[in-house]
Amino acid sequence: MAINKLSINDLLLDNVPGAPAPEDTPNEEPIDPQQPDLTCTPDPTKTKAHRQVVGMENAAGKAYGKATGLYNKHRKYSEQWNPWHPFRSAHDFQQTQSFSQQTKTWIDQHLRRGLDNFKIESFHSADALRKLLSELDFRLDDDSWIEDDSRTFRELYYRDTFKCTQFLLAHLPFQAHLDFEPVRLADSEGRRIYNEMNTDDWWWDTQDQLPTGATIVPVICASDKTHLTNFSGDQHVWPLNPTIGNIRKDIRRTHKKFSWILVRLITCPQKGARNMDEAWRFAVGTVLSQLRHLDITGPALKCDCADGFQRQCYPLLAAWVGDYPEQVVVAQVSYGSCPMCEIPKGAPMGHSTFQPLNN
Repeated sequence: MAINKLSINDLLLDNVPGAPAPEDTPNEEPIDPQQPDLTCTPDPTKTKAHRQVVGMENAAGKAYGKATGLYNKHRKYSEQWNPWHPFRSAHDFQQTQSFSQQTKTWIDQHLRRGLDNFKIESFHSADALRKLLSELDFRLDDDSWIEDDSRTFRELYYRDTFKCTQFLLAHLPFQAHLDFEPVRLADSEGRRIYNEMNTDDWWWDTQDQLPTGATIVPVICASDKTHLTNFSGDQHVWPLNPTIGNIRKDIRRTHKKFSWILVRLITCPQKGARNMDEAWRFAVGTVLSQLRHLDITGPALKCDCADGFQRQCYPLLAAWVGDYPEQVVVAQVSYGSCPMCEIPKGAPMGHSTFQPLNN
């Protein structure tokens, strides 16, 4: 409103008899809806959620019942709820955090001498602490590993992608940081705001291709070729780490939140091998084969979510995080080319005319 643009002195002068008339303010140019909003302040009256467009019955992220797995065992309203599980108290949990960088001998001596005033009740030795940590419920079990029987790429062991997504969705620390349906944010002038992954157009457009009430689980993969040693043939490995876009970015990009899961350390062929890129693509294709063979029109994956409900989920590969050499390998283009679009012949890099994006 225009009145908010006047200072307190101007408002007081308007009420004084005989005061000079305020100067006319110049006409302001209308705000272009395409002009970026640097403040990025969403207006609730301009925001549209998927349920507001298609209705509650057809909305995305629909809950189909209460969670039946790990959530019911550790839910807050349970009589045996222990937020410090498997430790007995917050003190034991904090002491364990301080022991994380210490050796087994140091921990034993610390506990034997009673430097903690003998307040730790959950464990009394480093071996007991290790056994306690092995009994954690909030971790991926050993059955999440899969062995590739084809033997095409040496010995290939990798984690089950579906179990990784189910683990992240049901992880109780992420309870207040998950999104299950697309939304369109806008400021007070109607300009679009993009912040979380569920605010982009891809989530909304893909939602229309899925069955009614389905929940999209955008899988984000990250890889980076890592140099190990200059000896024994210049060994390299490719760590492959996925996460899900349902987790909000402030949690997802925090290293200590552990929202990324290592599913495979892809070993590289020896130096000078011609099939290095082909071997990498075969290994990645094997690890992500479950995503590739998922039918978006078929039955969904039933997942327990951290908010205590069960949803029909479709894990879909949505993005790949990597530097330029990684993008070149993923897009299967020659080094020096653009992995995003096709530049017209004879046009320099950065030309204004470009072909459609590579799919």
